[in-house]
Parts: sequence; structure tokens; C-alpha cells
Amino acid sequence: MNKVSTLLSFAVLISLSVTLLSCNDHRTFPADAKIQLVSTLSGAAEKPNSVSSAASGSFVGVIDRATRVLSYTVIYSGLTPVAGHLHRVTAANGTGGVEIPFSGLASPIIGTATLATSTRVDSLINGFYYANLHTTANPGGEIRGNVRVNGPIQLTATMNGAAEKPTPNASTATGAFKGVIDPSTRVLSYTVTYSGLTPTAGHLHRINAANGTGPVEIPFPGLASPIIGTTTLTTAGRVDSLFNGYYYSNLHTTVYPAGEIRGDIK
Repeated sequence: MNKVSTLLSFAVLISLSVTLLSCNDHRTFPADAKIQLVSTLSGAAEKPNSVSSAASGSFVGVIDRATRVLSYTVIYSGLTPVAGHLHRVTAANGTGGVEIPFSGLASPIIGTATLATSTRVDSLINGFYYANLHTTANPGGEIRGNVRVNGPIQLTATMNGAAEKPTPNASTATGAFKGVIDPSTRVLSYTVTYSGLTPTAGHLHRINAANGTGPVEIPFPGLASPIIGTTTLTTAGRVDSLFNGYYYSNLHTTVYPAGEIRGDIK
């Protein structure tokens, strides 16, 4: 396929997305919405173990909620795939079985598929699918990308003492985290509100331990409610971690220095 026809394929995908809304909460999409989906494929994104690979790729697609038809294009460079699929996440380690085999393996891969149910469509919109290219050297997958709705992504968390890890507490304080991240710029804008406590510190943490805890990643810019902040995540990998539930909002107090109320960001 020549470059002109490749560009035309992308133009068709973009034109199909005229009803795209800006955030990935499927409840805001009309039943007949055509939703643009994107993904960046890399070895670092492979799960459960990252892969050291110089290869790269991208996925662009449009899902029609009314018909459940997915149209997609995958391009890549730096590898010779022996298989390629869309997988649906079903395991805690972020992996899952093959759901949609790609229609071919030569870049660009251009195909269509009909998802089995509207529930599958919702799973796709809400980030439970990933594109994966497999090679002889890496049969489990050499480059992978989590499929997401194109555009800014809404994030939320409900904060309370019961959500603290590794040990919940009986605090009656409550809080909420609301944010929006633009994956293209990695800029996260957020607001944290709370009541019933006087925090001595507040942060976003990134989970890196089996007990669901992790170090401070983003200190809040203040402590008076509402806390309003903007930050830029350092890498696309950090953005993927945020999408996949590895960040949590935490407010610390004198009584609970490790955290009085916490909320896992979704």
C-alpha cells in the first residue's frame, strides 16, 4: 500500500469520529456515537514484564456504538511480527486473551471487526483493551499499547480512611479527587476537596508495592480545600500507569502520618 492510500485510511478514520466527545466516560456517549480510539505501542508497555525493544507502533481506530463495528489501522516499525491482536484485560497483571486477531501483519494493518456485545464496546471505551504485536524473539508480545479514547481523560477518586493501605483506619473524614489529563501533553489538572480533617501533607502516589502502596509522585501545591493543581507527568509510561489504576490520592495528618484518607484514581 502506498503512502497516499495510507493517509486516506487515516482521513477516513478521522472523518468517522465527528461525534467524538472529549472524555472517556462511556456514560456521556450517545448510543450512536462514533468514538475515536488511539494507542502508542512500545516494549516498555508490555505486561506483566516490559520488553527492551527499539520497535514502535501506533493504533488508530473508530468504534461505532450503534453497530459495534470497530475500524482500525495499526502501523509499526523496527520489528517483524509473527502475530498481532487486540486483547481484552481480564487478569490483575493487566493481561488477557486474544479478542480480535488483526487482519494482516504488514504495516499498515487495516481492518474491521464487530465486537460481540455492547458490554465489550464499553470495555473498549473504558481502557480494557490493548493492541499487541508478537515476534519470534518475544512471543508474548514485543510492543503493546493500551487502547483509549482520543482526547482529554476524566479521572476521579473517592477518599476515605477505609481505602488506606496497607491498613485501613476508622477516620470519619471524607474527600474527593477530580482531574483531567491530556495524554498528548501529559498535563494533569486536578482538584481535591475534603472535610473532617486538617492535613499536614497531601500527594499523588504511584503504587509499586504488592500491598498497594508507593512513594510520593506529585506533591499537592497546597493543603486548604479545595486544592487546585496542575502538573506534567514525566513520561507516557506514567500516563499509562495513571490510566491503569496505579495512582492514588492521599491526605496525611498528625494522627495518621502515613495517610488518613486515600482514594485510588480511576
